[in-house]
Amino acid sequence: QTIWLFFRDLIKGICLAIVLGPPIVSAIIVIVQNGGPYLAIYLWAFMFVLSLVMMTIYPVLIAPLFNKFTPLPEGELRLKIEKLASSLKFPLKKLFVVDGSTRSSHSNAYMYGFFKNKRIVLYDTLIQQCKNDEEIVAVIAHELGHWKLNHTMYSFIAVQILTFLQFGGYTLVRNSTDLFRSFGFDTQPHTVIPLQHLVSFGLNLVSRSFEFQADAFAKKLGYGSALRAGLVKLQEENLSAMNTDPWYSAYHYSHPPLVERLAAIDAADKKEE
Repeated sequence: QTIWLFFRDLIKGICLAIVLGPPIVSAIIVIVQNGGPYLAIYLWAFMFVLSLVMMTIYPVLIAPLFNKFTPLPEGELRLKIEKLASSLKFPLKKLFVVDGSTRSSHSNAYMYGFFKNKRIVLYDTLIQQCKNDEEIVAVIAHELGHWKLNHTMYSFIAVQILTFLQFGGYTLVRNSTDLFRSFGFDTQPHTVIPLQHLVSFGLNLVSRSFEFQADAFAKKLGYGSALRAGLVKLQEENLSAMNTDPWYSAYHYSHPPLVERLAAIDAADKKEE
């Protein structure tokens, strides 16, 4: 990433914060001031709608401000991805390549869109770093596994439930002076979430489980070897820790380290034998 690109992204980020921040914060303040006994419901409903709006406009309006998205050229790779999507009845409408290499060597692929209007985005670094098309398609198969197994929907529902419970907990204790003093506060802060670390740990465990399931899904489609090779290559290029302490990674990482993922793929091979 160049200095010019860094400052350009910084300025754009500040401008977006100035445009989007005040209306959102103002709406939250109004809800808190006038929510009454149904404050938690109103806050959750507002955040729910806001999350849907952001999920809709971010990839279409905001992300293009920072990155360049171009259609994946016609060729063997595009045909393989479209064939895979069709075999899984994934409603693929568009295939893009994003210029992630202008900012880092990190590589990835992701999907977005609602209902029958799905898009897949490949980082240009993913195409550059993988040795062949099969490894790239294997990574896409992993991502499609998340969709096929409804991981995104489950995660979204879990976050909405936790958000509602947090707002509900806030409304129950926001006027409890004794509770805040028991945590060592002389003045009453706005929120206290003592269970946040446990919630985060639980979400990480679920996320890690989803990653193993998506890997297994890709392997069942016949991409076990390609996925294994692709994961190793991407891990090397992304300079990620390959074999961290199991307890440390379970608490801090939403994705299992490479060694654990490869072991799970190999374990599946042994079971089949």
